[in-house]
Amino acid sequence: MRIVKLFGWFSLALFTMLAGAARAQMPIQDKDYKLINPPQKPPNAKKIEVIEFFSYACPHCADFEAPLQDWLKRQSKDVDYKPVPVVFREQWKPLAKLYYTLETMAVVDKYHDKVFDAIHKQGQQLFDDQTIIKWAGQQGIDGAKFAQVYSSFGIDAKVQRAMAMGRAYGVQFTPAVAVNGKYFTGPSMVTGPGGGVDMMRFFGVLDQLIGMERKRAATPTTAKPKG
Repeated sequence: MRIVKLFGWFSLALFTMLAGAARAQMPIQDKDYKLINPPQKPPNAKKIEVIEFFSYACPHCADFEAPLQDWLKRQSKDVDYKPVPVVFREQWKPLAKLYYTLETMAVVDKYHDKVFDAIHKQGQQLFDDQTIIKWAGQQGIDGAKFAQVYSSFGIDAKVQRAMAMGRAYGVQFTPAVAVNGKYFTGPSMVTGPGGGVDMMRFFGVLDQLIGMERKRAATPTTAKPKG
């Protein structure tokens, strides 16, 4: 009887310990992430939209880029990743125009990291139109074409939409990530035991938020009976 009781207590203690560990790994609302209020509607209901709000001016965004790209390589095809530049101050607006110009010219993959390096490793002050246009030409980009696209109405419209999205999603820091218009998080929200950013756990939180949306999409809705 004593052995049975001891085994029972041991089992209960083990279950409690494992349950506690599982809870510790689950993302905590209003700590590791928060709900977007009001929620935003993604453009494609068949995909799980993941938006990265960033700025080339942000040193934390520069540090975030390499682990983010590693994480993206592991994602399923149902994850639709979208970078959105934010404009917290007027000085950041030319950098948002730079991103959308590179995107429009289909060279953003080639030059995205180079912009971060120019600002944060080489100390270049890419914060005004003429300096950015000059820098683009120095990188081997067609200067005349770049200047034409950069100064176009279409780029200004994209920047305005990005600024509106930042307000709608309640973005107050970078880098920040929104999942399917419902959940908002960022590396600075996910800390380790010492209080610093826990990047590994952040991507775990991000995976779990995506998993929550994937599970929701896979769960059939029950129609309400008529009458």
